[in-house]
Amino acid sequence: MELDRRAYWIWLQHALQAGSSKPRHILESFGSIEDFYRAGPQEWGLLGIFTQRELSAMREYPLQEAQAQLAHCAQMGQTVLTPEDGEYPFLLRQIHNPPAVLYVQGELPDFAEVPAISIVGTRKATLVGKRVAHSLGYGLAKGGAVVVSGGALGIDTAAHKGALLAGGKTVCVLGCGIDYPYLAANTSLREAISHSGALLSEYPPGTPALRNHFPIRNRLISGLSVGTVVVEAAEKSGSLLTANNAIHQNRDVFAVPGLVGSRMSQGPNNLLREGMKAVSCANDILEEYLFRFPGKIHLEESAESVMLIKAAPQEQKPTPACRKVPEGLSDDASALFQALSREPRALAELCSEAGVPAARALPALTELELMGCIQGYSGRRYALKHS
Repeated sequence: MELDRRAYWIWLQHALQAGSSKPRHILESFGSIEDFYRAGPQEWGLLGIFTQRELSAMREYPLQEAQAQLAHCAQMGQTVLTPEDGEYPFLLRQIHNPPAVLYVQGELPDFAEVPAISIVGTRKATLVGKRVAHSLGYGLAKGGAVVVSGGALGIDTAAHKGALLAGGKTVCVLGCGIDYPYLAANTSLREAISHSGALLSEYPPGTPALRNHFPIRNRLISGLSVGTVVVEAAEKSGSLLTANNAIHQNRDVFAVPGLVGSRMSQGPNNLLREGMKAVSCANDILEEYLFRFPGKIHLEESAESVMLIKAAPQEQKPTPACRKVPEGLSDDASALFQALSREPRALAELCSEAGVPAARALPALTELELMGCIQGYSGRRYALKHS
């Protein structure tokens, strides 16, 4: 039987392990993975970039096993992609350490044609954080973007579910083999994602979800995306590692402002201090890509806040006649509520009239959106929600 060219890449990935940047160096030196394989152990050693463990693995792992793994993946319905394949995401070709092999279940979108936005955050998300992630996932998918996340509990799950509810595409990047029973609670979610998007991993079938896999995996979440938005995250977290990966990969980073003093707001608030764009709705993100992806995405009037409005208690919606301030609002949210009107007004104008600094205005506006009081428009404009 003729050897499948992808077997060479599986052989190399087995030896170097996930996250290695050495495949790029190999191609620069040898031109093709087959030429490198045929060069043999002596030439491999002369490159001076491999550890003894890596050299031993290259000598000992037979191509026949790699070929057998391809057949196993085909039986399970997994597609195997290598950098030589046209379906390999072009955005991953641009990062410092692109994976030698990708395992896919489902259908990957064309990342060159539509923007992919990753939504990341803590597993220990607050109710507000999950609602925001759900709303962003819904609004981004409704506007034509692909939602990328990691399939974990909390923010990831909410983002995936929002995208699925919108009937859009979502991609789940795993830190284990696609077939591994990771997080049983999300089994049905992963199945739904594989039918309307894709599950993706650089780890071969059967690989368990080890702790050290996830930081390596995170570079793929950001690498697949033109932008990454952090919803809730502690000061030191995997979500901030993903954001830092995005920065090094020359991708956009967004953050949802959080309440000062909240541990889960430290991560996004720190990103805002570093100059990342604050967002309170999906349109704040989509508007950045209207000209880069003409005709592929569109701004949905208030689509991003649909789920937040549904989740808000009905009695908290404002009555237009009396303009009574809803109970439970913070002082900043109350002041902004009084300044709002039925016509969309710019954020700067609202801040000036309400006497609320811009740094505190976005968390207050998010609070109002969660209570179903307002709706957002493009260009950071806000208005009272029509009843």
